[in-house]
Amino acid sequence: MNKKALGEVWYARFFYPGLIAALTAVFFWLARNVLLEALPFFVMAVGYGVLLTGVVTASGRAFMAMYASFLLIYLSFLAVEDDLGVPAAAPWFMGFIIGAIAGGPAWFGDRAGSAVNQKRERTADGQGFTGGWQLVLINAVSALVLLGLGGAHLVYQSPTVPVAAVLGIAVVGGWALFRFVTSVQVKYLSLFAIPVGFLALGFVGGATDQLALPHVWAYGALAGILIGGRYWSGPKFGEPRPPFAGQGGRRRRRKRRPRVEQKQTQKTARTSCRSNP
Repeated sequence: MNKKALGEVWYARFFYPGLIAALTAVFFWLARNVLLEALPFFVMAVGYGVLLTGVVTASGRAFMAMYASFLLIYLSFLAVEDDLGVPAAAPWFMGFIIGAIAGGPAWFGDRAGSAVNQKRERTADGQGFTGGWQLVLINAVSALVLLGLGGAHLVYQSPTVPVAAVLGIAVVGGWALFRFVTSVQVKYLSLFAIPVGFLALGFVGGATDQLALPHVWAYGALAGILIGGRYWSGPKFGEPRPPFAGQGGRRRRRKRRPRVEQKQTQKTARTSCRSNP
């Protein structure tokens, strides 16, 4: 076994478990006075992190949406922590870090210690990536989770018609953007509407006592993106809708000519220039 392989096995068997144990011990120490109340949020976050880095990474779009929702969930817990009467935000943050570490590397086998790579195969024409039931399930479950989180804010925090309307508009807007718009630039620029809208609706929600407005906007937009950005039926079942990152045709690399041939070409060019001043 070479040095690199030995290092990877060492990381898998000692470093990662040690880091996870240390962070878990820190959590139990910090939350010792409210451990029973904080533990459910910690366990949920650990599971979320493991699934995100170990399973959801098979879909790049779902991974980015759910990774962003980790921060949104943290902000959601901050917003409702006083109403719940239990600590939720800090256990969620700590648990997610531990889960993300645990779900990242392979723990057993020849590749122990190396990152879990979800290989995405290209279609026969090279213009996109293949689909299938796994990607459909990952995106469908992710979209349902996001919709559930937005609906929870609506029901629990601000059960009003304007908040419900914002949730519906966000879902439809995200769906239409990734379903019908064909420009990559427009899609990427439109993604900035999510944080901008979150901040703007945060001020509006604070002024109108509808604190769920920014949260339903962000969750709804991310769910709409996942729904509209994939083929759900037909021969392309499960494939991401183009255009998206990495879906263009592969660039052909120019073959490097042998050094002798390059020197001969340069010599011929110099000779031609001297003969035709």
